[in-house]
Amino acid sequence: MAIKVEITAEEKDKFLANFPSSGTKIYVDLNKEASCGPNPLEVFLGSVASCVCVYAKKYLTQHSIEFKKLQVEASAELSKDPPTRLVDIKIKTHTDAKLDATGKEVFLRFMKNCPIHNTVIHTKAIEIDLA
Repeated sequence: MAIKVEITAEEKDKFLANFPSSGTKIYVDLNKEASCGPNPLEVFLGSVASCVCVYAKKYLTQHSIEFKKLQVEASAELSKDPPTRLVDIKIKTHTDAKLDATGKEVFLRFMKNCPIHNTVIHTKAIEIDLA
């Protein structure tokens, strides 16, 4: 299954991100004063965090583990040295689900299996080309 995303540059620092498979569109921008959407780094971190959260909920639901709170937060720093990139990426999952030590290990292993995390860990190169 191929997944496609289209980004179109609009006026100033505004970009329209179109997700054809879901029919969703969001604005991505670089304007800090009058922002109309997240910047690309926030979108990336949000993608990782949302994927982990989806997998966390999937695990808890499939194992009939009750919870009222499930929140995933992502943070990172911008590298000080070239090449420009995010470093020190941290993903933290907060939940009130009752898990023993073994359950926590299995839960963590399951969350680490989300496709975005696997892509970041296992992709050696991304092809960037002109059409």
